[in-house]
Amino acid sequence: MICSINIFILLFLYLYLGLSLNDKLESIIIAVAVVSFIFTSICLLSIREIPLTREEAIEISKGSSLVKEGLAKSRYTTIETHHYNSQRIEELKEWHSDIFWGQKVPEGRSVWEIIWYFSRGIGGYNVIVIVDAEIGAILSEEKGIEFL
Repeated sequence: MICSINIFILLFLYLYLGLSLNDKLESIIIAVAVVSFIFTSICLLSIREIPLTREEAIEISKGSSLVKEGLAKSRYTTIETHHYNSQRIEELKEWHSDIFWGQKVPEGRSVWEIIWYFSRGIGGYNVIVIVDAEIGAILSEEKGIEFL
């Protein structure tokens, strides 16, 4: 990308200052500028959106009905988060025979797993929320283990 910017600066200076070059060199400079522009455009279009941050994923998980219920009833709350990239998701699909990762997570996506621990003073439970790290949608919410 920096190379493309430098080529555009050279092309601009050439056109602005009116440098006189022979026709062959002029056509080469213009061709290089056009090719670099096309290459840069393709690269920028192919770059994926920046995944959600941990904080954004936590905020999205607060929209879960189970989390809202837990926040309303609990005295203390603790949050644990894990980010799984698409390669790790594929490994989890292979290693675990359960259907969770295969059905809940679309192919090639990364996710945030947010585990909410809700304590009522004595006893409590946890809620696991899976958030798609690329589009910011809640893929799954499940009430987990109840503890004393």
